[in-house]
Amino acid sequence: MTGPDFILVGAMKCGTSTLAAQLGAQDGLYMTNPKEPNYFSDDAIFAKGPDWYAGLFSGAAPGDIRGEASTHYTKRPEYPETLARMREALPELRLVYMIRNPMARLESHYMHAWSEGALSDPLEAALESCSALVDYGRYGWQIAPYIEAYGAGAVLLTSLERLKADPDG
Repeated sequence: MTGPDFILVGAMKCGTSTLAAQLGAQDGLYMTNPKEPNYFSDDAIFAKGPDWYAGLFSGAAPGDIRGEASTHYTKRPEYPETLARMREALPELRLVYMIRNPMARLESHYMHAWSEGALSDPLEAALESCSALVDYGRYGWQIAPYIEAYGAGAVLLTSLERLKADPDG
């Protein structure tokens, strides 16, 4: 399969859209459109097949480093087939895991869900009713299966705070 050289699997509300846009603006780097194909996580999208996924990279120039960014890939436990699918299709892969201060991430996630009408409870009640608010920020738990599958050397850990402090870096 002609696919990515790397996948940005950063946590939701941690700057993955910003990082993906910055990477895609660099010469020699190609990022998919859509930014979040969610191919390995979402059953209906995975059912489109490997040719559909490979087609997302058809716009890359020869020699480009190809990437995609899907936060669904680190939304355990919602998408249990993600890693097995990814590992089978892409046995040699590099990953970028974007994190952020966990409390700031949780607050941003809550505000996002509240503004979309997905949550209406006050934050304290939402913490009881919506485990994803906490689970998505359990960074070690989310990335551990990827480290086990691909090795620690294949995972680059970075953060929104680092991106803000040195956007050109």
